[in-house]
Amino acid sequence: MNGIILLNKEPGMTSQTAVTIVKRLLHVSKVGHAGTLDPMATGLLVILLGDATKISDYLLHDDKTYDCEIILGEATTTEDNTGDIVEKKEVNEISQVDEVLHSLIGPIKQVPPMYSSVHHQGRKLYQFARENVIVERSERDAVIHEIKRTSPVLIDDGKAHFYFQARVSKGTYLRTLCVEIGKRLQLPAHMGNLKRIQSGDYHLKDAFTLSQIEKNDYQLISVLEALKRFPIYHLSQAEFNAVDNGHPIALDHSSDLLVLAWKNEIKAIYEKTENIYKAKRVWK
Repeated sequence: MNGIILLNKEPGMTSQTAVTIVKRLLHVSKVGHAGTLDPMATGLLVILLGDATKISDYLLHDDKTYDCEIILGEATTTEDNTGDIVEKKEVNEISQVDEVLHSLIGPIKQVPPMYSSVHHQGRKLYQFARENVIVERSERDAVIHEIKRTSPVLIDDGKAHFYFQARVSKGTYLRTLCVEIGKRLQLPAHMGNLKRIQSGDYHLKDAFTLSQIEKNDYQLISVLEALKRFPIYHLSQAEFNAVDNGHPIALDHSSDLLVLAWKNEIKAIYEKTENIYKAKRVWK
């Protein structure tokens, strides 16, 4: 079984656990995903089956879109609602929320949160965090392409909260973005609910639950269809023979990267080098 399944992930489950369950349900030996989703988060997880795991590099860099809740007035150890409260400030009124959100559009710098899966000295940061060890982390680049408030700002019991939708680059931490919004509003903050609604070309409305997958009620996206954003070139018999052996080929095409197809199935991904296309990945 080769292709992509769009999973609507449940809360309280790691991305790796979701992958393991799909692997068991479908009896597929190789399963991966195209972008981690936090355990407490829900929504779209792009699951790669079989030979589709070979195209993960072409999907991991896709922009992601989220529905996110921010809670103002409290900061937590984890930057989300699973952590302990470390700072409080009563909120009685709040203004300029939309202006602050708009000010975040564009390139930003983020320090990965301690409760994240970033590796440091062979271990994940959250492993250090659970031992109350703080590791120095370098800033990382991120891009906020779009961000807008999608609910009223509600104030209750000294806290404020609202929802916003954001389309962001790979590697953007929504928890850390919520903390930054709070700083710009001069308030401690953390993330509440989080739902991924889009990843690249794929949308949550087309995703399936684990229960549906268990009942074989799902659709599989082919590897070739998953790469339709790239130019697709259909091979002749002679070209197929060369590509099957991974040989460079000369093609009259302007694209730097080509997806090569044979009988409407993916055969290879080739990149142009000095007017010759050379193999990056060949499917046997």
